[in-house]
Amino acid sequence: MLLPEAATKGRTNLAGQVRGGGEDLPVLLHQERAFVVSPTGVQVIDLADGRVVGEETARGAVLREDADGFVLPPVLAGSEVLVPFLLTMPASGTHTAGAMVELVAVSTAPPYKAAWRTTIKLPEWASKASGKVKVAAVGAEGGAAVVTVTGSDGEAVSYGIDTVSHALRWTQPGLEAVHTGTGMAVGLLHAEPLTYIPIGVDLATGTEKWRGEKTYAAIMDAAGPDTVRIAGPQVDEGGDQLLDVTSGKARATMPPGLRSFGCTYDRASTLVCTPGFAVVAVDAATGKQLWALKDGDGQGRTPPTVTAVWHGRVYGRGAGGPVVLDARTGADMPTKPEVAPLLVNEFAGLVLDDNRLFSYPAGG
Repeated sequence: MLLPEAATKGRTNLAGQVRGGGEDLPVLLHQERAFVVSPTGVQVIDLADGRVVGEETARGAVLREDADGFVLPPVLAGSEVLVPFLLTMPASGTHTAGAMVELVAVSTAPPYKAAWRTTIKLPEWASKASGKVKVAAVGAEGGAAVVTVTGSDGEAVSYGIDTVSHALRWTQPGLEAVHTGTGMAVGLLHAEPLTYIPIGVDLATGTEKWRGEKTYAAIMDAAGPDTVRIAGPQVDEGGDQLLDVTSGKARATMPPGLRSFGCTYDRASTLVCTPGFAVVAVDAATGKQLWALKDGDGQGRTPPTVTAVWHGRVYGRGAGGPVVLDARTGADMPTKPEVAPLLVNEFAGLVLDDNRLFSYPAGG
């Protein structure tokens, strides 16, 4: 079943690969539906037959016409999917034109229409930025949602929005939030060019609760419900750490050799990392290495190209075709898959073929 072109538009390279991998596609899988986002709207697709069962459109002109390829996936917030759009804000009275975010909450139940909408005026840099501006719905919890906007010149701002009143609760200039959980929003404060400070703010009020040390070229990613990973090519091996989101204190140090490479949380208990031509699995709670597959390590196995990780399974393409590994042990699963999905849930897997995304029913 073919998904709309918006699912991959501007996302593939000349080799037919998706830049950033499946986690960055503008698609959210929820049960038997796919929410596919474009710069101007969102379509709800039935994964069984490909029908468009719902659709919502942004109420305004897009900030940039060439924004395909920079749209991030929406997030689930209870019974709603939060979809942010970057739009222009027309001049009104004595107020000059500018940029804004429209946040649309689309119901996960038929007829999949907007439950509510709200708009937030953006700082002046958003409409004058020389490069791409990105917006991300980071997450929601306890009646508060977080939206982050970043520019290509180091600009950032994060907002806390009340999901009941739809009013703006707080604003944190300079904060690129990456995770919400346990009453906190956590991210990187853009302090100086290419220099960041990990901070955590109260999800309800935006009040800063903790602040870490300045880190050059830092990266931060979610590593569990209440954990983030802070790393980067400029830190030493001891600086690649898993942080508690409520305190900012280090819970564990990651194994050596991974600090310049991304790891994906399987939404269960494991981080799967792909340093070079290898696959390494790490316990998300302790930072301990569980297993590794590397070329030439004498195991008689070739590491696969990882396409997705989800709920204790690692999906990829091996020497003999698609494979599935046990995320905790690295062992090949007994059931041989027919395809290597970029995104997967309990109902379906999404597979790239000739630069288009197709849905296949999940098995086993």
